[in-house]
Amino acid sequence: MTNYSIKKIKSIGQPAEVMNRRVAEHWSGPMYMRRISPYLTKILLALNFSPTFVTWLMVFSGWIAAASLLIPGRNGVILALIFAQIQMLFDCSDGEMARILKRFNPAGIFIDRFGHYSTEALLAIAFGIRVATQQDSTGLEIVYGLVLALLITFNKVFNDMVHVARSFANLSKLSEDKKVAIPRNKVIAFLRSLFNFFPIHRIFHSMELSFVIFISWLFSIEAQMLQIITLAASITVVGHLVAILSSSRLRG
Repeated sequence: MTNYSIKKIKSIGQPAEVMNRRVAEHWSGPMYMRRISPYLTKILLALNFSPTFVTWLMVFSGWIAAASLLIPGRNGVILALIFAQIQMLFDCSDGEMARILKRFNPAGIFIDRFGHYSTEALLAIAFGIRVATQQDSTGLEIVYGLVLALLITFNKVFNDMVHVARSFANLSKLSEDKKVAIPRNKVIAFLRSLFNFFPIHRIFHSMELSFVIFISWLFSIEAQMLQIITLAASITVVGHLVAILSSSRLRG
């Protein structure tokens, strides 16, 4: 069994093209996750786990984060916050392991997508149920949670649909160049640029969403926050759809 050093894990598992990815790399990666993940990766390699197995650990961590929200009070939101962080840590390690072991499996990528999409949808649904079980609930909170889950899923699926559309049209792989995503219409491009200053679309990732839910519990505004982020998700989905259709992403 090979004993990989932290230095080797970083050099092979964290190449520049991964660390500098425009879309796929979460902001927490370069900030702190990628500093911690090599130590977890070293342990997982020593245990002889496969990258795909670690991806499943990522999936289950996300599901536990969502299920934690069903626990009333402080414990639920804190557990959700912790397991969302653990999910992101496993998400870093499975890719590092795949690059080190040279095990690149399409099934792993599929499971990774499934894990993120299902977690974020389940967090939204669980948040709706959590609010609906509180005092002074109208029951509509469950509907808000379901709508939020649907909108979050739409927003994520749009990006995959771009790649599917290009593949079916026999176009080349989409470039990572930021200019490709800029709408050709100047007005739409300006409106899109506002999201760089107010990136509300980022709050729908599991880690950010768990943090927003924690803050809403802290200030006793969970019901109001559920409505606000559902409205924000509606705006984001419409904006994302318009931005894609007006950009060069669906052109050769």
